[in-house]
Amino acid sequence: STSIQVMRILYLFICLVFLLFAGWQYNDPDPYIWIPIYGFVALEYGLAVFNKQLPYPILLAGTGVIALYLISYIPDVYNWIKMGEPSIVETMKADRPWVELTREGLGLLLCVLFLGWRIARRRRA
Repeated sequence: STSIQVMRILYLFICLVFLLFAGWQYNDPDPYIWIPIYGFVALEYGLAVFNKQLPYPILLAGTGVIALYLISYIPDVYNWIKMGEPSIVETMKADRPWVELTREGLGLLLCVLFLGWRIARRRRA
């Protein structure tokens, strides 16, 4: 069906975006944290392209761990908002601490949102 094909293309796109995010972490000071986080999201969506999926308890546990990690970034993202949301993308070099912390917090938020969407879709199925 056409809607299934559209979803597979969307899943592939999301998988590739998160693989790109993981790849950008290669030179990060803590790639051992970020590559697995982004890779986990890419894996779930990559499997979905082929109508496969992570075991549901693993999906829930992984999402939960990422969500808990996200909670630790809330103060940093809140401070960035209070600062008037200065640019976090004008340079790739994170020369101010709030730039890196805000980027990481927003990256975690994206992970939780996309994994939450997969959880919701799988519950309905």
